[in-house]
Amino acid sequence: MKCYRITGGWLAILVWMIAMAVSGVGRAEAAVLTLDAKGGRQDTAGYLERLDDPDGRLDAAQAANAAEWQALPGGLSAGFTQATVWLRLTVNVDSVRTGGWMLQLGNALLDNARVYVDLPAGGWAELGDSGEDVPRRDWPVDYRSPVFEFNPATARNHVILVRLQSKNALATRLDIWPRLAFDNQSRREGLLFGLYFGFYVLLMALHALFCWFTRAPLSGLFLAYISVGVANETLSLGLVQQVTRLPVQWSDPILGVGIAIGMMLGLEMSFRILALDTLYPRLVAWVRRSTGLLAAVCSVLILLGHYGLGMPPVQAAALLLMTMLSLMAVYLLWRGWRPVRFFILAFGGFYAGMLVGFLRNLGVLPVNQITEFVSTFSGMVHMLLLSLFIIGRHERQRRANERRQAHAAAEMAQEHSLRLEHEVALRTAELRNEILSRERLEDELRASLALERRVLSEQRDFVAMVSHEFRTPLAIITASSQQLERHLEGPLEKSRTRCGNIRGAAIRLLALVDEYLTDDRMSEPRADLRLQACDLHALLDELCGEFPPGRMRCTRGEGTRWLFCDAGLLRVALRNLLANADRHAPIDTCVDILMRCADQQLCIDVGNVGEFIEPAERDRMFQKYYRGQNAQHRPGAGLGLYLVQRIAKRLKGSVALTGAGGPEPVRFSLCLPR
Repeated sequence: MKCYRITGGWLAILVWMIAMAVSGVGRAEAAVLTLDAKGGRQDTAGYLERLDDPDGRLDAAQAANAAEWQALPGGLSAGFTQATVWLRLTVNVDSVRTGGWMLQLGNALLDNARVYVDLPAGGWAELGDSGEDVPRRDWPVDYRSPVFEFNPATARNHVILVRLQSKNALATRLDIWPRLAFDNQSRREGLLFGLYFGFYVLLMALHALFCWFTRAPLSGLFLAYISVGVANETLSLGLVQQVTRLPVQWSDPILGVGIAIGMMLGLEMSFRILALDTLYPRLVAWVRRSTGLLAAVCSVLILLGHYGLGMPPVQAAALLLMTMLSLMAVYLLWRGWRPVRFFILAFGGFYAGMLVGFLRNLGVLPVNQITEFVSTFSGMVHMLLLSLFIIGRHERQRRANERRQAHAAAEMAQEHSLRLEHEVALRTAELRNEILSRERLEDELRASLALERRVLSEQRDFVAMVSHEFRTPLAIITASSQQLERHLEGPLEKSRTRCGNIRGAAIRLLALVDEYLTDDRMSEPRADLRLQACDLHALLDELCGEFPPGRMRCTRGEGTRWLFCDAGLLRVALRNLLANADRHAPIDTCVDILMRCADQQLCIDVGNVGEFIEPAERDRMFQKYYRGQNAQHRPGAGLGLYLVQRIAKRLKGSVALTGAGGPEPVRFSLCLPR
């Protein structure tokens, strides 16, 4: 709310000054000003009359006798005009004063200022010639603006004519000072200017250091903004021209171009404070280009010497921009845009002061101490607020950056911690995997060791079993052959019986050898099948002939004669099935063989009457070297059914126990693809 009250105060002052200017218009003729020798400065506002001389051809006498004189309510405010303007002032000198009076014009940028005073005998006397067209060394009084000495010789009413010309804004006021009061005022003014511009120099030095150490972009822009503004103000007050004797050929172009540049810098500063680039980037870009083009064109006109053509558009554009930005600020304030609050505080009073100065230069507002004070004070407050804002903003950004950096450092530390945890987890997982792999390897080694032990045990069992199995038929062969040798002339029947025993033992040995050789062949990984057309009927007849007559009973189904397979392997498989059935079948029973076709397969079922096979033993009957409870007291090596299963798989077929014995026969089914 504070910024709104400050802005409202500036607007109230502006409205009051406009009302004062309007209320003074229309006075028919000016009164006579009585000079007070004991007082200080005397303002001539309300005592002046004005005469416009468009061609500048009138002399003092012609101007004094002209009928177009008009009373002025305040100081002269003629705007930018090529015409010559005359001012007339009637003063009453009631006594002759030692040291006389000083006539001071408030505009330091007047091109030419001449003062005439009437003579008692008639005619006019020139008090002096001053202005920027006149070298400084020829000025009547060495001062920043034109000043003339007025030393009346008699006490009476004196008419003073002031002839003014300027390509700048023809706005000035006329003050009359006693000589001593003027000298004192000059010293006070020098002190005040020192404090005033010292404030700006200190501010510029502060921001130069601030910009050097912080590299803040807004600080650099503000440094350029305040530097151009101070330069323009010193030129407008005539201080630079007074100190350096800078000629008008340089001072006016520098001031004009400086005002154009200052307008651009002020516009950019306003955009930055309002942060309009984030809201209306296209509008801001268009305004920048348009204003820059206008400033460039007007600067060229000013540099070419057309000051009166170049400056009014710049000041009119500045007024338009201030109006536009003010309306934009009101709209953004209504929308709740946060940056607009400081903008109203810092730029509201400044825009009011700038508006007063421009309207005074354009001839709308009077030229007096109030308008000058408003322009000066508003600029100081504006620059001070901007300086505090920039430094405070940088400090806030610095703290925010520190917080972000601290947050980023914390995040980095957390990320580093998480990364370390992740690495530890990975290392732990790797170690765990390595431990697991080693445990698996140990398990495999244990399994291999157990397998090796089992194989060694099986080999020992096998060796023991083979020695036992081989010893029995060999013992039979040895005993029978010895009996034959001892009783060569014995009964024929006994000899046949002994030969039959030898033949049976030999067949048994042959079967054992076939089983072991077939197992070795099946263990070779790259053993190829010897495929050929096999006559199953002939093969079974041949195998059945190895058993006693009537022991094997074969039933042949239709289409079961021929099969394309490895005949050698099939012979071993069938012989083992028949031998297994023969060992476990009672002597007075037959082994039934059924050949049948089923679903593109040829199946050979071998069944015999036998003891019941427990369920726990059925899954282990095809294991290598396994012998069930029913086979413990019968010959065999535990390879028969194992070889049958391996041969069936090798021939792309299968073998299964389809009958478990007891009430039903023990039946094995060997199925091969047709």
